[in-house]
Amino acid sequence: MRITEKSKRWWDEELSDQLKITRDARQGKESNRNLDQAAKLKRWKTEKDKIRTLVREKKKECWQAFCEENWEKDPLEIVK
Repeated sequence: MRITEKSKRWWDEELSDQLKITRDARQGKESNRNLDQAAKLKRWKTEKDKIRTLVREKKKECWQAFCEENWEKDPLEIVK
């Protein structure tokens, strides 16, 4: 994996899978075909909330790992 300044180091396979589920729910794909409009909307909102929560957790974990990794280092060295 190539890491650049635009990389999202907190993004992983779990987030990719949840994003696909959320998009499928929004577009009304296969699993939603037998549901009425209100049920489809409720499912999409539930999946949207899940991905939002998951992103926050992943960012927090990444930040905590970064802080633990660089706690003892000089802040000016981290920026370089």
